[in-house]
Amino acid sequence: MEIKELLTGFAQLTLFSVMLSMGMSLGFEGITLLWRRPGLLVRSFLAAFLVVPLAALVVTHLLPLSLEVRAGIGAMAIMPGAPVTYRKMLKGPGDKNLAGSFQATMALLSIVLVPLWVVIIVALFPNLASAPVATVFKQVMLAQVIPLVVGAAISHWLPELTQDYGDSVFRISTAMLIAVLVLVLAIGLPLVLKAGVIQVLAVIIMAAVALLAGHLLAGPNPMTSQTIAVANATRNAGLALVLMTLNFPNVKHEILTTIAAYAVISAIAGAIYTRLNQRNLTRVAEPS
Repeated sequence: MEIKELLTGFAQLTLFSVMLSMGMSLGFEGITLLWRRPGLLVRSFLAAFLVVPLAALVVTHLLPLSLEVRAGIGAMAIMPGAPVTYRKMLKGPGDKNLAGSFQATMALLSIVLVPLWVVIIVALFPNLASAPVATVFKQVMLAQVIPLVVGAAISHWLPELTQDYGDSVFRISTAMLIAVLVLVLAIGLPLVLKAGVIQVLAVIIMAAVALLAGHLLAGPNPMTSQTIAVANATRNAGLALVLMTLNFPNVKHEILTTIAAYAVISAIAGAIYTRLNQRNLTRVAEPS
């Protein structure tokens, strides 16, 4: 129990530091970038909070899955805006500012929409317990929204502080994030290898749907479509685990396996998609 609490605390601190760093980097202007493109904002919202959750309902209804696997898929489906989205775009093709704004926007919308989807899922699957709305709200606020807004406020009102310490916060949060990702990979990969065929198939379908929804709804620009597609497919596994912990005091193995499987498989699917989309990005970059 002590080790579990230590790891949970470290993960929460990591998420806080990552969001603080992103807020300092983006500022209010960067965070609201997506808001200034209302058409893309609406389509991103539909991809993240409508298409993927509805796809999860269809997949869990059609495939012979256990209640625990359905719970894991449902949790990932309603949790967009993973903290690694912005960092992914810093290292590869994609609009990092748009990815950051997408993540920030989804985190803000999660305050209302995640509890709403929980209510809907519980109504459809009565055997699932519901997470307290206040608890979900508090977790999202403390782990994501507050550090993001604080970071943006520092960037706006204390630019000298951002200039002096922004790089240090970024490096520290990056090191912490790498440590968490290595831990998740070490735990998650063996679980994925032990997962059943139907369970893996369901996760692959969900990752493909998330990528496709983001790609198609983002519009014709290859850079924008790639950014939204990858951001939409990278769901918030940390928040999903918290939600499952709230629902199931003794979290069962299949739930953890499903969440870990989605985290690993969506990362692989995103890398494959990015590679395939390089040709379109190259055509855009070439002078006419």
